[in-house]
Amino acid sequence: MKKFKVLTILKIFLLSILLLLILRLVSTDFMPTMAENKPKIAIVIDDFGNNQEGSLEMLKLPIKFTGAVMPDMPKSEKEMNLLLENGKEVILHQPMQAHTGKVSWLGSSPILSNMSIKEVENVFKKNKEQINKAVGFNNHMGSLITEDREKMESILKIAKESNWFYVDSVTSSKSVAYDVAKSLGVKAVKRDVFLDSTKSKEKVKQNLRKTIEIAQKKGSALAIGHVGAEGGKITAEAILEIYNEYKNDVEFVYASQLAN
Repeated sequence: MKKFKVLTILKIFLLSILLLLILRLVSTDFMPTMAENKPKIAIVIDDFGNNQEGSLEMLKLPIKFTGAVMPDMPKSEKEMNLLLENGKEVILHQPMQAHTGKVSWLGSSPILSNMSIKEVENVFKKNKEQINKAVGFNNHMGSLITEDREKMESILKIAKESNWFYVDSVTSSKSVAYDVAKSLGVKAVKRDVFLDSTKSKEKVKQNLRKTIEIAQKKGSALAIGHVGAEGGKITAEAILEIYNEYKNDVEFVYASQLAN
């Protein structure tokens, strides 16, 4: 009888050890996989470089995001460095001519439709050298230029030399920029949602939820917001509130992590 009890206790002890080992394997091998499968959200914040309203609030956000810095602005270099110091990613926000709007809105280093290919290349190289800690670029405005295959090819070939990626802001439904990037072997990603250009924080939150819904369906999504008049503090506040609401359900990543 005593021998039977000892064997029973021994069996229980061995089963307990086996169970602990199984639980440990589950926690180490399967939990990271579950985390990796969270929908991924990349947010690009445009118009850094001019100390615009909402810039500091954006820098304080406890998430990864990608800051697009305008060239030839009073604070271009400073805000590029501040973004990096606060754990954000930097890309060049390259001004490009649009179908509508004033050319003066593009600043002093835009790419225009009447430029030769050599002029386009020189402008892009100059801006690239200035925002020298960037790892990619997107277009500021640009509905006219992103429809121009020849000009986009010339720009993207230069980007490829530095292994830059491209975010097509899709300011035109006829944009060929993403397809040109892929044909050249340049990593690229398209915008899914514009977050702001509104004074309503609730509307920005609604757009963020839309971004999350897209990511839940296809695995990832990219949204674009702004500092300054197009977004600023309202957009930063909306992002923080949505982050607190969904931080256990989605993963916030850099735009470069979606460009493949």
